[in-house]
Amino acid sequence: MADLVDPDPQSFSPVRALAKLLGFTAVGAAVAAGHLIFDWGLPCPLLTVTGIQCPFCGSTRAVGALLAGDLAAAWQFNALLVLAIPLLAACALAWIVEALGGPAVRPPVAWRPMTQTRVYWIVSAVCVVFMVVRNLI
Repeated sequence: MADLVDPDPQSFSPVRALAKLLGFTAVGAAVAAGHLIFDWGLPCPLLTVTGIQCPFCGSTRAVGALLAGDLAAAWQFNALLVLAIPLLAACALAWIVEALGGPAVRPPVAWRPMTQTRVYWIVSAVCVVFMVVRNLI
């Protein structure tokens, strides 16, 4: 287990990345389970107040549709989530392989350094573009 600990906390660690992804997935699964089992839902504050759909609007229903095998309905509820799930699964697989001693998969040299801040900016920009487009269509 000692080799899985990264001595430099600023560098990328597949174990830390997997832990964060697992926490994010657990929260999402709990919300989706509450919706599917008890028909609970979390109202979007932005949608409630302004009528504008945020990037996460429809995510719970999209996960429910995916679990039911209805890809078309999931796409209509939240296309960004439908695209993000396979991407996150591929990242998780690469991080698991790396954590177990396999080769590291890194972004192209032109994208480096791929810092956590840069990733947050990219994800934020994608979410804003998605929100604008989904509200115009």
